[in-house]
Amino acid sequence: MTAPRDALAALRSRTNGDQLVHLNNAGVAPLLPRGLTAARAALELMLGGSATVLGAFTRHDRAREVVGHLVGAPRDDVAFFSSCSAALSQVAFGMRLGADDEIVLPDQEYPSNAYPWHRAARRAGARVVVVPSRADWSLDHERLLAAVTPKTRVVAVSWIEFSTGAAADLRALADAAHRVGAWLVVDAIQGLGVIPFEMAASGADVVCGGAHKWLCGPLGLGFMVANADVRNALEPLLVSATTFGTPDDPVDAAKEPRRDRRRFEPGNPLVVTAAGAAGSVEHLFEVGINVVHAEALGLRSLVVEEALRRGFEVRPGGGPVQSPIVTFVPDVDPTKLVEGLREHGVSVAPRGGGVRVAPHAHNTVADVERLFALVDELRVGLRSA
Repeated sequence: MTAPRDALAALRSRTNGDQLVHLNNAGVAPLLPRGLTAARAALELMLGGSATVLGAFTRHDRAREVVGHLVGAPRDDVAFFSSCSAALSQVAFGMRLGADDEIVLPDQEYPSNAYPWHRAARRAGARVVVVPSRADWSLDHERLLAAVTPKTRVVAVSWIEFSTGAAADLRALADAAHRVGAWLVVDAIQGLGVIPFEMAASGADVVCGGAHKWLCGPLGLGFMVANADVRNALEPLLVSATTFGTPDDPVDAAKEPRRDRRRFEPGNPLVVTAAGAAGSVEHLFEVGINVVHAEALGLRSLVVEEALRRGFEVRPGGGPVQSPIVTFVPDVDPTKLVEGLREHGVSVAPRGGGVRVAPHAHNTVADVERLFALVDELRVGLRSA
């Protein structure tokens, strides 16, 4: 086992000496070398076709165990999808909603955790209750809790909001939902890998995520974590032989879908992306998610300090946990500033009416210094344009 300090040093050398500054880890983080190696190894197991592919399936199962450990759930509660969006859609469209049902959403939701619920509600004649944030962009937890009524079937929320890094009070929302027999469905993609998480403590009924952000894994892997009772209450949207049994079973049109995780995994498993994700996450485990969180928060504090020193407004994050995401509003056009930064090899994102910076433990103080040196340089040109 690699020592945490050595694992952290290796994490910071992950880009093999490139000159890019990756501060958009809330978008697409750099794939870690261990993830790339693991994905290649799984792909190479397909060279022998049926004679070797079972080894790739074994790596896929190992990835399920890794994701289960990440969220604090049994491996059998983990189902893989092509993306977090696909997992969320499975929940929204797989539920049996009725005409009098309500779905509670904050207004800051990432579109992929909003559109599925709006469409599912439209199909069922249900109603989506969108709860406004406060004027300063912070989540209004009091209004969210007050929006939960006996008509509520689902409270759907991001653990960490993508624009500002605001953290939802999952435990309070779960308690409110459960009092009326509703589910708490959590999009956790903006926190898993950089903030410690325990599904049982959160109270969430369903947790969805993906590999390409803070997990530093490949694109093309999402997951849904839910216990057997919740899973079996969802109708699978995509089906194949493995939805009902094995390819050798005779077709029985009256047969019910299986009652394990494969209920939602039609056809061939996502062996390459699952193996790649597991490789990257195992590196994060060696560092320690608590250490990753502390390192990322240290850099966030530096970003806030530098932004305030220049007189920029900083969007409040807040909530029960602190996210590394920080959004500042510069004194020039934020979209043009982001474009200029990207042209100079610094990756950030335009979000929340400002510039979103999302440092990870693989970033350094030098990365933040490079960011703000360029901000100062580009502001001069943008003011005179």
